[in-house]
Amino acid sequence: MIKYEHCSVNQEMFKIMPELTPRERRFQRTQQAILDAAREIISQQGVEALSIRAIAEKIDYSPAGLYEYYAGKEEIVAELCQQGFQRFSRHLSSVDTKLPPEEYMIELGLAYIDFALKNSDFFLLMFTTAPLLFPNFAVKNKPDAHLSLEDDDAFVILMRGVERCVNQGVFRLQPNYGVLEMARTAWALVHGIAMLQLSLMKAVPFEREQMRIALRIQFSGMKALVI
Repeated sequence: MIKYEHCSVNQEMFKIMPELTPRERRFQRTQQAILDAAREIISQQGVEALSIRAIAEKIDYSPAGLYEYYAGKEEIVAELCQQGFQRFSRHLSSVDTKLPPEEYMIELGLAYIDFALKNSDFFLLMFTTAPLLFPNFAVKNKPDAHLSLEDDDAFVILMRGVERCVNQGVFRLQPNYGVLEMARTAWALVHGIAMLQLSLMKAVPFEREQMRIALRIQFSGMKALVI
C-alpha cells in the first residue's frame, strides 16, 4: 500500500502568530492586485500582451514600483500558476470521499473537467501557456521544483483515489502498470476532454452523462486488465 505524508496543522501556532501590520496588509493587497491584473490581461489579450508596464497601467502604479513585489513577468506567471493549482486542489478535494471507490473516481474526473470549464484562464495558463512560454521556470520558493501535476496536491488526490480502488479490489496491479500508471491513464482521458472542450469543441455543450459513460468504459477496461 502506498503511504502519503499528511501535514498536521498546529492550531496553537495560529494563536501566537502576530497580526499583520498595516504596511504588510497593503503589501499583500498590492501583490494580489498585480496578480489579478496579470490574469485579466492574459485572459483578454493573451500572454504576449503581459508586461510590467501593462500591469502598472492597469492598477495605476509605477512600473518601477512593481519590482518591489515581483522580479518580473516570469515570477508573476509562476505565482498565478501556483494559485491555480491551489484552487484546483481545493476543487478536487470537494468530491465526497465516502462514495464507493469507482463512483468517487468518476466524480473526480467530472470535477476535473468542471474546474477546467469554470476556470479556463487558470487552467490554460497552468497547463499550456506557462509551460510552453517558460519551460524551465520553477515554482516560487522551490528553485529545484518545476511545475508538474505529479508534484502537486491535485495529482496526489487522484493517486489516492486509484490506490483506494486497488486496495478494495476494483483495480489490480500489473507488472509495469501500477498506481502511478493507472492515475496517468485516468488523467489522460479527463485532461484530453477538458482541453478539447476549451479549444476545438468550445462551441459544443459539455455532456456530463456522456462523460460519465466514457469514464465507466475506461474503468471497466482497467478493472478487466490482465497482462
